[in-house]
Amino acid sequence: MRLVKQTGLCLFIVWFGLLGIGVVNGGEAAREAAFAGLSSETATAAGRSIVTENLAAGEGNLTLLNQLADSSTEVVQASDKVKPIVYLTFDDGPSEKTKQVLAILKREGVKGTFFMLGKEVKRYPTIAKQVVQEGHAIGNHSYDHVYAELYSSFGTFAKQIMDTDDAIYKAIGVRTNLVRAPGGTFGNFDQGYFDALAKAGYIVNDWNVDSGDSTRLNVPAKEIISTVEGSRLSSKVVVLMHDSSIHGESVKALPEVIAFFKKKGYQFAVLSDQVKPIQFRLAESIKWKRPKVTEAELQTLVQYMARTRTIVEAPNQQSLVVHAGDYEIDFAPADYRMSNGTIEVPLRQLVTGLTGIIRLDVSNGIVEAMVNNQSVSWTAAEVGGSGLSFPSRVMVPLRDTLQQFNYRISKITITTDKREIWADSISI
Repeated sequence: MRLVKQTGLCLFIVWFGLLGIGVVNGGEAAREAAFAGLSSETATAAGRSIVTENLAAGEGNLTLLNQLADSSTEVVQASDKVKPIVYLTFDDGPSEKTKQVLAILKREGVKGTFFMLGKEVKRYPTIAKQVVQEGHAIGNHSYDHVYAELYSSFGTFAKQIMDTDDAIYKAIGVRTNLVRAPGGTFGNFDQGYFDALAKAGYIVNDWNVDSGDSTRLNVPAKEIISTVEGSRLSSKVVVLMHDSSIHGESVKALPEVIAFFKKKGYQFAVLSDQVKPIQFRLAESIKWKRPKVTEAELQTLVQYMARTRTIVEAPNQQSLVVHAGDYEIDFAPADYRMSNGTIEVPLRQLVTGLTGIIRLDVSNGIVEAMVNNQSVSWTAAEVGGSGLSFPSRVMVPLRDTLQQFNYRISKITITTDKREIWADSISI
């Protein structure tokens, strides 16, 4: 899915029957699954880069531009028509500091993505659940963050990912395919790690703006703010911060970090299956001596994913009501589906409920929706079609699509017979 600039394509209003409603089986209907940060697309890190200085026993390497797998991203210009996006990410939680982070994000009307440690999820399950309930995305950050274990063999790394996956599901009731490697992938991952995780269905996310809050203990808030403000910005920024118990200064810095990006004209979003991940290039050499990924290690992870992601659930029992600004859109249980924790709704029904329009570019296999003067498009492949052919019913992720139309989900309630979601209009 991507925002579309105005072009000279000859588009015509699509026959709504093509994007109409039909009965499908629902997926996993966990309590707050609408907000899990799930991913389905992969990217392979390749190429070469320089090795950065290890600043603190393997922790907190400041990101250099040429570490990135795609360092050609255009610097944001004031004249850009597409509003730039920033993804605030928080590693190493949850902890008591996470509650302070959540309070700031709520006050500022901003959503973030939290990469959680399995052992901390077990310790603070209520806080982990609060993250999801308040509309933020989550990711997997390994179980205990011990580098020497994680990077000694892929089998050990995979076990920590699976243990954390299970801990998150037990505490929150959702699964996430988003993964962030402790310390980042640069110098820690080889191509085998990237390939094995991609084959299993996990999506590895690094960052392109490092707040520097973990370069050493107790980095002052002023230094964190200065580091962020001095970073090279692009139209898509993924900021690395931390919310563990030792990151009180990060909490202090957060309001000014948010204010900085607001002043720059950024919109805030969460990582999801619609966001291509930022990944570092492969280093010329890794920091660890270890064997190559074995087929047995790979198959263990692949089979785990197949077992935990493909269980057929009963159809949705609840109707869905979306309150978006002044609009109210009703979906019967058969009208929407849960896909790996993400609510997907028929594009036609959502757009017409928001008094928007849909157009189809047949020659290029692109469907475009216009709501609130915001144009969003999908290729046929992105919505489950093939080539230039669309499926009989186009389904789109609710949260991400509302976000592209300048609506931000603020509240969710679930009862035995109804799932209600409120989304506020974002002024631009």
